[in-house]
Amino acid sequence: MEGVNIKTFLAHLERIDRSLLALMSKFRMEEREGRIFLYTEDKTLKETVERFLKERFGDGFKDRVLVRLEGLEAEKTQEKRETESEGLNKRYSFSNFIVGEGNRLAYEVAYEVAQNPGKIYNPLFIYGGVGLGKTHLLQAIGNACAERGYRVVYKSANDFSEDMVEAIKVGKVKEFRNTYRNIDLLLLDDVQFLSGKNRTQIEFFNIFNHMFLNEKQIVLASDRHPKELKDISDRLISRFEGGVVVEVCMDELTKLEIIKRKLCELKIEVQDRIVESLMKHTSDNVRDIEGTLRGIKLKGVEHLKKNAVSSSSLEKIKLYTAVHFGIKPEELVGSSRSRKVNRARHIAFYLCRKLTDASLIEIARAFNRSDHSTVIYGIKKIEEERRKDRKLNYIISFLEKHIGERL
Repeated sequence: MEGVNIKTFLAHLERIDRSLLALMSKFRMEEREGRIFLYTEDKTLKETVERFLKERFGDGFKDRVLVRLEGLEAEKTQEKRETESEGLNKRYSFSNFIVGEGNRLAYEVAYEVAQNPGKIYNPLFIYGGVGLGKTHLLQAIGNACAERGYRVVYKSANDFSEDMVEAIKVGKVKEFRNTYRNIDLLLLDDVQFLSGKNRTQIEFFNIFNHMFLNEKQIVLASDRHPKELKDISDRLISRFEGGVVVEVCMDELTKLEIIKRKLCELKIEVQDRIVESLMKHTSDNVRDIEGTLRGIKLKGVEHLKKNAVSSSSLEKIKLYTAVHFGIKPEELVGSSRSRKVNRARHIAFYLCRKLTDASLIEIARAFNRSDHSTVIYGIKKIEEERRKDRKLNYIISFLEKHIGERL
């Protein structure tokens, strides 16, 4: 059944089973990516034909000839069809993605991929800062394709790696590989976390090649351009750049539209003073905006004032810390891992926690970190070193006093 199409499939049935061929007239047929989809609203007919196909061809037909319900019966089996995909959240769609100049190209390319998976823009690599909509676009692609019967898997790079390690432990590497070889669409988020994981990179490279050669769609997302990824093999970087690379970023008009839309969703009155304050005192991170709005919903407008003070304090701490250590403030929120920048960043984490009432999550967002565990690690490291290093203790005491007087 390799490379099956409708014409050869019907000719084959005519030779071996005309009774089964006669039933084909009752189906609507579609041909996609070397597979045939048979659609009917009759559940009994569907089950009958599936049984006949299995009897004639065995399990081999499953990957090439798929029988689907549509209409009312399809609605009843929606939950069952969704189990063929993994990791998707129905909350995300193209219809509720707010499009602006900073993300328009990424949106349009993602939409095209969802309409023609595996045919154009493969792989698609989306990059940009935290909370700008990368995950939303990946999920929107996945949901649009899953609705049409494609088998989709959404994973973060960390989850992919953990699944692979577990498969090795229990001796199920073959099953792990087959999971990805039998899907139509792979959505891999936070690709930067493949960094340094050599065995994971090898497995992913092989899966990537298999899917690509079989015209199966791969969509990747990262917080940085492929060229800026560290400790990832050159051959993987080459694959990432082999398709289309698009950036998502935030512009003022898009941020304004997001704020207004989110206010309406939370049924908060759209007042000019609230909108202006949100524009001024929130970052370009959509999750940061959503968190602030939920605070307003629960605690009233006073929460906005408190949040504004907190955000302002965090920015001052970043600035003063950077000046003291002779680096640029942008380096503190960037990806540099140099000893000097890393030490300054950890001290800034510590000072933000010590001198403000900001949460660990808020501090992580202020430093463009997707995971607050990074902040916890940095703070603990400084606390330990401060007890042992008298010079470091003096520096931090000085910064606490100097910055504290200016907040």
